[in-house]
Amino acid sequence: MVHPAIAVLVLGFGAAAGAGDPVVIGETRRIHSAVLNEDRVYRVSLPESYGWAKDRRYPVLFLLDGQTHFVHAAGSVGYLAQQGDIPEMIVVGIDSTVRVRDFTQTDWPSHWIGGGGAGHFKRFLSTELIPDVDKHYRTDGFRVLSGHSAGGQFALYTLTSDPSLFRAYFAISASLDWDDNLPQRSLEQSLKATRELNAFLYVARCDDSGRPLADYDKLVATLKAYSPQGFRWFERPYPDETHGSVALLAQIDALRQLYSGYRFHPDMVEKGLPFAEQHFRDVSKKVGWPLAVPEGVINELGYEALSRKKTEDAISLFKRNVEANPNSANAHDSLADGYAKAGMWKDAAGASDRAAALAVEFDLPNRSELIARARKMKEQSGRGSEKPE
Repeated sequence: MVHPAIAVLVLGFGAAAGAGDPVVIGETRRIHSAVLNEDRVYRVSLPESYGWAKDRRYPVLFLLDGQTHFVHAAGSVGYLAQQGDIPEMIVVGIDSTVRVRDFTQTDWPSHWIGGGGAGHFKRFLSTELIPDVDKHYRTDGFRVLSGHSAGGQFALYTLTSDPSLFRAYFAISASLDWDDNLPQRSLEQSLKATRELNAFLYVARCDDSGRPLADYDKLVATLKAYSPQGFRWFERPYPDETHGSVALLAQIDALRQLYSGYRFHPDMVEKGLPFAEQHFRDVSKKVGWPLAVPEGVINELGYEALSRKKTEDAISLFKRNVEANPNSANAHDSLADGYAKAGMWKDAAGASDRAAALAVEFDLPNRSELIARARKMKEQSGRGSEKPE
């Protein structure tokens, strides 16, 4: 049984709002787990375009210890996507109950009591939580698992025991000493027995010294020695960060490394659409998942064409964006600019009016601006020849 969603409110984060209005960064859901015999809570942050891009599906970042890491991870994902470093993602933060039980693959009574439930927790993810997320949200099948500390240990366990459950794994400052270095020993055994592995692993450490540093170095040596074909991995030391603080920077870096090369730099825009299409084909091949040319990149290509007085090419690019994103107010507004440049005032007014209507329908922050632009474009359409202000 899934209980109704409850809004999570955090002030000072997200889009601009009126004075005194709460800023909503996500929602919570509660699911009863038959596998774990308890209720579990998870938090969800949706991409900026989720409300209006009705046919678009998104990759999902599954975040362990959601009660600790959800806010900073949701903020990082949203900001990186806005900057074009990564595609938009759904963020799912899974709140913890008994971490030692859920994140460790064996009991280790000489040091900790109550471990060894990682297999049950993984089954909860695969048979209950992931299907529930897929049911309620528009997911595309590309899943990332991110864990810190004991959660990083669980990420390594899942990679070695059920690697296809997720396409990418982040193990940040993982607890590698468990049961006489079982995480590293399991990884070595798994990699040695695997000829091909279509997955990505990111590992990071903090200001470790002594045995924790030696454990991490041994893990990295294992990755260097035994990585199978198709397996992509990256490691990063953070000697100036503590065990707790490393999660913030490493989460950002892990996302960037997973989607390495995704960013379409402004210097590339002048190379045109064929170059952009090849760029994202190359990134898709690296990531192992199809990635379309983003709406924002097509938009930039269109305005680049306008600046070079290639108006027909610009209109063609803007139309492509509208066809791919029919509910995007920005796509229609850009098409209006293209039509206006060509002196097609009636078409420009229609596109601008559609942009304003969508902005109102989806309550976009720039709706007032788009309404005003549509009014001016309509007036210009009546005059016919002069350029709009």
